[in-house]
Amino acid sequence: QTFHIHQGECVLTVQLCDEGEQGEVQFFLLFTGSAQRHLTSTLKVNHATLQAVCPAHNCCESVLVTLCSAGPDGNIHTLATEHLHFVQDLAFDMARFLVSAVGPTNLLEEALLLDEHQIPLQECEKLDQSLSLALKHIMLPPGWSLLGNSTRECSSPQETLLHFAARRGLLKVARFLLKQPGARETLSLCNKQGSTPVVIAQSRGHTALLELFSR
Repeated sequence: QTFHIHQGECVLTVQLCDEGEQGEVQFFLLFTGSAQRHLTSTLKVNHATLQAVCPAHNCCESVLVTLCSAGPDGNIHTLATEHLHFVQDLAFDMARFLVSAVGPTNLLEEALLLDEHQIPLQECEKLDQSLSLALKHIMLPPGWSLLGNSTRECSSPQETLLHFAARRGLLKVARFLLKQPGARETLSLCNKQGSTPVVIAQSRGHTALLELFSR
């Protein structure tokens, strides 16, 4: 059976057929993809039910999931296998667009269209969580930076991902971006409206972002 889940984290429930294994036996799940492997522990809900957090993955593909047990003797036993299918979702598509739109282009300015709509705070928090998770698990191009791959001077006004995060108060997204190449220069870079990410965060009242930018 194939399960369809979205890019990101969710809780998986595993039903044990053999209820005889108890005591010191520990169960864990091994996720094997084409380029990444994840190992996660499980929580025993009752004598026949396990739960585990499914990790995010770096691409859309079918992943082999292996249920294993480890006894006091240290031996590892394979109990069952299944497949999970990771598919793209809106946050993943958005992350790929934003990553491809950096630099002195007009693509990021199109994202300003979102600024014309009042998005509720709760929805912004959901966006922050899902988008930051997607950004962490996509493959950034070689040499990628917040300023793009252009060799031109970075002093000319341009919209950046930190400007985008500052408008919506996307704290987790900003925390990820600040670890990327070009972050220091981007903090002091004005967009075409003459605003830096710091100025935008201050004008929107995003105090947590201001504290993050000032570190």
